[in-house]
Amino acid sequence: MFHRVLGNKKRYNEDKHSLTLMPSKSPTDKLLPSLSAWSLADLRELQVALGGLIEALEVPQEIPEPGGDDSSDESKQRSQKGLRGHIEAKYIPRGNKQHGPYLYLRYWQGGKLRSKYLGKAPQES
Repeated sequence: MFHRVLGNKKRYNEDKHSLTLMPSKSPTDKLLPSLSAWSLADLRELQVALGGLIEALEVPQEIPEPGGDDSSDESKQRSQKGLRGHIEAKYIPRGNKQHGPYLYLRYWQGGKLRSKYLGKAPQES
């Protein structure tokens, strides 16, 4: 049986002369070929970061208002409990304006608090 790919989601079966829809790839399926070229050390770092991100997403977090106190007791308690990760929203003052919030993944790796920039928080309407 011979199949030919047409575009990225259709397959033509020449034996039956019909088009069949192929399931689209999941984000994991799209990412795995790239990850297979990474070094073991880089994959382990990604594993730790993903653990922190998953844990951060499991706990609902609120984005603070500009000019708010970002050293709240809740934030300190979360870090002291030794959880693997959380997402922090940060405002950057520039002149008389506050820019942000910018989101950062904070997670623990090898006894050190690591940080990865996730991007600007979506605007709420």
